[in-house]
Amino acid sequence: MLLSVLATLALSGCAAGTKTGRPVDSVVFKKPVTVGLLLSQKAAALRVEEGTWSDGVEIPPQVVTASRAGKHVVLRGADGEVLAEAGMLTLRTTSPKGIGVGKIHVRGEVSLVPEGAAGVTAVNRLELEDYLKGVVPGEIGKKLSKDKLEAIKAQAVVARTYALKKVGQYPGRAYDLLSTVSDQVYSGLSIEDPLCSQAIEATRGLYLTDGNGYADAYYHSASGGRTSSIQDAWPGKPARGYLRGVVDSAENGAWCRKASVYKWTVEWDEETLHKAVAKDLTEAMGKNPGNIVVKGLRTDGRDSSGRVRKLLVETEGETLSVNADRIRWALRRGPGRDILRSTRFTLKHENGRYIAEGTGNGHGVGMDQWGAMGRSQAGQDFETILKAYYPGTKLETLAD
Repeated sequence: MLLSVLATLALSGCAAGTKTGRPVDSVVFKKPVTVGLLLSQKAAALRVEEGTWSDGVEIPPQVVTASRAGKHVVLRGADGEVLAEAGMLTLRTTSPKGIGVGKIHVRGEVSLVPEGAAGVTAVNRLELEDYLKGVVPGEIGKKLSKDKLEAIKAQAVVARTYALKKVGQYPGRAYDLLSTVSDQVYSGLSIEDPLCSQAIEATRGLYLTDGNGYADAYYHSASGGRTSSIQDAWPGKPARGYLRGVVDSAENGAWCRKASVYKWTVEWDEETLHKAVAKDLTEAMGKNPGNIVVKGLRTDGRDSSGRVRKLLVETEGETLSVNADRIRWALRRGPGRDILRSTRFTLKHENGRYIAEGTGNGHGVGMDQWGAMGRSQAGQDFETILKAYYPGTKLETLAD
């Protein structure tokens, strides 16, 4: 892991036509995380605000561009002037607007590191709690009502646990997390929300442990009334007692029943869906597209949560099987190829059309976000919510 590299590398810079003065002091992060924002770009554009420095050189407010020159990163101003050059450059700012990277602004500092043969990667290094402020609103929602605060607290704990578990997952890279759905969607200052920030501060340092370290804190949008065991959703992954399927309903219905995706229907004409499934099988199995001609589709079996175990695909030569959560990728919903909302559905075939009727949204493992909000509105606190979705785990606090 290159976290120590970002903290200890000694860098030099050169400037032309920039103001001089006292640079921003090096930031000491107590609980840092590193997030890869722009990966292996030939030219990475950043927006610097007043009070921004690059290794001792003050950068006037403007859009700057980072690119490669051999093993060095070169920072150029809007007029093409070279502002700084080094084996790695780090931008720091005193501006409350942070530093603009791509379409977002971020807290902390941004390091520009060489990656690949001729690319530059922008890495945001910041406090864990500040990182969460750029994650939680995008995951559970902005401008939520105060009666959902306990659900937001639960989301903060889960997102914190998820991030801690992932540190070190990309050996040899300058970052621990990606800003995309590959990890958790991180949108920096651009998405911060007062109620979400309140929930993060109220749970500062809290994470879930399974007794052997950080828990695998998976979460999803809506369970449809029952969550899924991890081994059912993703065959091949080991079973975990705290990631077993649980009944996610009260006497008056599913906790997630207020979700817009609680109940849904999708229809396809036969030819369109057959071609979509053939395309997915081609991508997933590496088969020649010309060798797959889909003749029919049907489901086979259900797990204890009511989710479909197998999608059987009848072709001209054989019957192929798509299993568990992977079915959502096979049954794309439309021209944008959005995946099916969940595998908790029934599939009918009549009059040349397929009709899927289902409940819930997501893989179904771990915390149901809409369910957590329903529980919060009913008066459950965040600890009760977490115990419901991760039975057997415990809350611990990070050491200072």
